[in-house]
Amino acid sequence: MRHAPLLLAALTSSAITLAATAAYAQGTPAQTPPAPGTPPPTPPVTAPQASIAMMRSDPKVRQMQLEISLYGTYQTTPQQPTQLQPGQPQPTGYQNTPFRLRGTTKVAVPVLMRTSWCDTDFSTLDARVMVDGFQSKLDPATVFTRNASGPEALLVYGINPQNSAGQNEIRVSASWQVQRWELSVDENIAARSTWPRKVDPKFNRYLGPEPGMDPTNPLVLRIADGATNGGARSASPFVAARNAVAAIASSFKSVTGGTSDFGPDGALRGIGFSPDGISWGLDAGRGSPVEICATCVSGLRAIGIPARLVYCIDEGDETPQGNAKSKFRFIGEFFLNDIGWIPFDPMQMRMKGIATRRGNGPITGFANVDGLETCTPFAFRTVPDGYDRADRFALWGWNARGASINEYSAMSRIVLSDSSRGNGKVPSMPAPVGDDGP
Repeated sequence: MRHAPLLLAALTSSAITLAATAAYAQGTPAQTPPAPGTPPPTPPVTAPQASIAMMRSDPKVRQMQLEISLYGTYQTTPQQPTQLQPGQPQPTGYQNTPFRLRGTTKVAVPVLMRTSWCDTDFSTLDARVMVDGFQSKLDPATVFTRNASGPEALLVYGINPQNSAGQNEIRVSASWQVQRWELSVDENIAARSTWPRKVDPKFNRYLGPEPGMDPTNPLVLRIADGATNGGARSASPFVAARNAVAAIASSFKSVTGGTSDFGPDGALRGIGFSPDGISWGLDAGRGSPVEICATCVSGLRAIGIPARLVYCIDEGDETPQGNAKSKFRFIGEFFLNDIGWIPFDPMQMRMKGIATRRGNGPITGFANVDGLETCTPFAFRTVPDGYDRADRFALWGWNARGASINEYSAMSRIVLSDSSRGNGKVPSMPAPVGDDGP
């Protein structure tokens, strides 16, 4: 396996500190119990607060179709493997059981209900699971689980294998609708936002360390804070964030890989990391797109600005076989009061010449990001909490106690395709502020 511990930002050669997200309990005042037979009150629906600086426009409604497979390969010799693609006839000597499941296995696919540029509708969710050719349609109510607060949700598939000898392919699929928008940010308004006197505790999870991100690293703090003359607090948080991201992204002198790993048929397999056996990270000046974005997020957290990495799947070209070829895309976001979650794309900023820019002016790819309307957000982590990766970090995860997997002969395959369902009914609207709301 290429990346045993997940070190997205490998900021130095020292181990990255991990921190658990704190939980905050809120007391409730005493209440008079309702009379017997009284129906419970309906909780109020909180409408999202509208942003004063971010506008959505040109909405497109898309029907999404996602398929995730874990399937088998075969090999002639250990030194010269030959891959078996889904649907390919079984050759002589084929290894039919690259992984074995014991008991009920759960596969979890993360989804985001809303970001600044995308709204998701699971009211018409269609969910199916297939094991070695036997397909079952599942009850959407048992598959979809939304986080109690915030935009995060899961599609959880229960799998009961019938063959105790092993499985050759597990496939889960889902169909739903999204409405994606073009997003424009008024940077003059955003630049007038001020530092809050106190950060709301609900943003603490976006300020501290997590796997692959260490905002306490001295090098990250030095570059992020030193990007603004007089330190980050001498400018508005928007300007300080722009300077910090530009400084960190330009500190990576080379990109050591693409966004994605692809399988033998050209389909998306997993997230692309730096190749093994090289020195990489901020101190080495090189890293993959996900590592660069994670380091930028760490830099914003280091100077006290809530930030997170949004793992997305972007529309791609077709494979030689005519299948959709999606790819991962990594969008950073940081939060400003009354403005909302503002996106940035360090790779786009690098392509627009941040290393040679002068002054503190706007940068294409920061706040105003090209191509967001083709980008579908899925998660804030590489694998859902409580689940393990299979053969690659690829956002989805599984909970399979006692399962064994032949990592040499098992392969993930992710296919995300979409089709047009027309334009949205509202041509433009302010983006929501924060993650609260329906």
